[in-house]
Amino acid sequence: MPRKPSRTVRALTTFLGALVGVLALTAATLTSPVYSGLGWKAITSYGIYSLSPDPYEIVFADTTARSKLAKYFRMPSAQVTRSVGVRITVTTALDATPLGTCPPRHRIVVHYLHQPMGRPGMSQARPCYATGNGSAWGGHILMDSEYWTTAAWFSTDPAVNEARRKDAVAHELGHILGLDHPNTDVDQDGTVEAGECVKNKAGLKPLLCSPNRGNPLARPARTGTGPIAYNVMEAGRFSKDFDLPGLRQLLANYTLRQS
Repeated sequence: MPRKPSRTVRALTTFLGALVGVLALTAATLTSPVYSGLGWKAITSYGIYSLSPDPYEIVFADTTARSKLAKYFRMPSAQVTRSVGVRITVTTALDATPLGTCPPRHRIVVHYLHQPMGRPGMSQARPCYATGNGSAWGGHILMDSEYWTTAAWFSTDPAVNEARRKDAVAHELGHILGLDHPNTDVDQDGTVEAGECVKNKAGLKPLLCSPNRGNPLARPARTGTGPIAYNVMEAGRFSKDFDLPGLRQLLANYTLRQS
């Protein structure tokens, strides 16, 4: 049976403990589940410890959500299917499961709503988990319609604006699949801050870094292209250095936790 956590995912939570180093292929990782690594963290506070190998499907709360958002889910879904080995299918189906109720097993219901968290620019994932084994069950994704209804919400550069839309969608999908914000105290000042995450040699942070990929929240009145032009080619993709290894480990955890 699924269970929906009593609280919802917020923009940034307090992260305790030091960042675990790069996962090595050792006997320990082969025989024991792992819940965090370089640039990724399992969303265990919401009951998710693993990712099921069985297929997942993305459906929509209404026709508006489907027409606006279906194309944004295809890239990250195909990436997880190809690079993690868990099939995610973007369907045309509609699902009226209420927000306070978990949908059927492995179903992800996408909503297109104005300020779903009551704050400008904030989208939200509401993951559910399987009570029997702690795997990702599915849940609801609430995308803030302002990204599309307000011109240049993220940036006056159209390419950057669209890149950040793609990142926002894939970020929320990552939560449903079991990834938490991997923010950590990089500068060792005793505070885990928004955007404070590890990065690769190219300067790219994990997609699940909060806010999305560690970039500042949008201010609609702002001008300029924003700080993420280097990231446009990776838009809507889980990072190969951080997010994908995390998803692969969550998949491995599914079997390891049965042992």
